[in-house]
Amino acid sequence: MNKILSLLLAALLLPASAAFAAVVEDWSGIASGNTGSFADSNGSKIDFAQEAGPDGGKALKLTTNMVQGGYCGIWHNITADLSKNGALQFKAKSSVPGDMQIALKDAFNVQYVSKVTISSKDWAVVQVPFSSFAKDPYYTPPDAIAGHPMDLSKTSGINFQPQMAGAAVVEIGAVEATGTASAAPAASSASTSSSTASTSSAAAPTGAGVLVLDFGSWDAKAGGTFQDSQGSTFVFNTKDNPNKKGQKYLTCTYELKQGGYCGMWCRTGGNDWKGVTLGGAKTLSLSIYDKDPISLGIAMQDKNNNQYVITLPTTKGSGKWETVTVNLADFTLDPYYTPPTAIKGAPKDFSSCSNFNFQPKTVGKGTFAVDSVIAR
Repeated sequence: MNKILSLLLAALLLPASAAFAAVVEDWSGIASGNTGSFADSNGSKIDFAQEAGPDGGKALKLTTNMVQGGYCGIWHNITADLSKNGALQFKAKSSVPGDMQIALKDAFNVQYVSKVTISSKDWAVVQVPFSSFAKDPYYTPPDAIAGHPMDLSKTSGINFQPQMAGAAVVEIGAVEATGTASAAPAASSASTSSSTASTSSAAAPTGAGVLVLDFGSWDAKAGGTFQDSQGSTFVFNTKDNPNKKGQKYLTCTYELKQGGYCGMWCRTGGNDWKGVTLGGAKTLSLSIYDKDPISLGIAMQDKNNNQYVITLPTTKGSGKWETVTVNLADFTLDPYYTPPTAIKGAPKDFSSCSNFNFQPKTVGKGTFAVDSVIAR
């Protein structure tokens, strides 16, 4: 009788435990229609395939060769309710230890990102708490509904972006949702000033300041472009400024595909990599011209070679030059990319900056110009 009661008790306990974990993706149905890749235009490459995974299941195999300063990854469509759980969990291994970016698209079509470290060459469990996800500072889908906390009740996509420079093979087993949901949801973009700055939140610029970008002295090697493999494009040039004799401004024309990305990098201060010194500066002001409103992201690498990002307030698109100012304190660590020379864990230090990026976030075709970028 005691044996029967023990078996009955075990049978009752099993469903209760299983309720806290659910398979999100077992990698048994990878197809061209639900999975794709993206990479920079500098030569980085990534291939994906299905293979035998841990515990007798399937796995996703990512074979990458990322150039220094580049990026690559894969996107994958899913349909899942993750709102009742507290974390993603999967087994993973990598031929080269390093970081991997993960992105989720929530019920409001807003994209959120987090980063994990894959350090083992053997299968090891990786957990990613949903509380660690933050709004993607680079990309907001055109159909996103802003102003809401992260809602994973209808999660429609997951991206994986290994960040190991050089050749690497990353393998990911079945992805599960595990644990219980936290009582406090992730903050929305409307209430998170570190992701999206407001023009009024930054101090009014005063004084001459430091010229971060000098377009008048550029040569052909002072900047370059990057774009996805989905057809997004970005072209830049410099033109003589009729209102400022002997000076030039930057012009940019782009086409951003839905779900894609494009942009450019610039050398700060001139045509060498000495950069500029922003020690003591509090704000960054950009003089921007466009005829249609545009959402523009920018990035800077600090003295420790860590990259920091911010999304500028959407421009008015009035056909007139306007000044957009943000606080340097509001820049956040780039969740997508860590330069291979970065000193991880070092505090933000803009006393020396050598690299500056522009990345439009408004989907479709657009044109904008930048006259000056000044830190004060």
